[in-house]
Amino acid sequence: MAFTTTYTLDKPYFYECFDESLPYSKRAKPKYFLLVLLVALGLFGIYGLNDHYLGSFLIMLGVLECVAFYYRRPWWVTRQMLSRASGSEVTLTFDDDGIKSANHYKNYQLAWQDINTVIDTQQGILLQNKSGMQYISKQILSSEILDFINKKTTQ
Repeated sequence: MAFTTTYTLDKPYFYECFDESLPYSKRAKPKYFLLVLLVALGLFGIYGLNDHYLGSFLIMLGVLECVAFYYRRPWWVTRQMLSRASGSEVTLTFDDDGIKSANHYKNYQLAWQDINTVIDTQQGILLQNKSGMQYISKQILSSEILDFINKKTTQ
């Protein structure tokens, strides 16, 4: 039995992918240790070593890390939109072997036995495997496909 569906890699899809994946990613929280370390080293550089250039540089790196964390969503979506695959149509095929994804720029296959966890989010599903996570929106999945995925991943 095989199911096929298609979707377009556009900005709304990328925003949904980021928003639904973020709570399960390693980047959900700021790097507090790094921030404290940079500020402490910066203050040590200014007051301990009397090197204002080095201290200011380290503190500005901490500020830059804060800005990068704050703007991580638009930055990630912009990077995806600048990729050559942006705007292309992706065809997903669900069969007994696994999930196949194909578009003009990249093809990959994820075998059912390689999927460690299926996380059901509000707007989609996250498939975790050893190399990372794959997000699939429920907007493109029928109830038959969702049942098929659940059946294959719980075996």
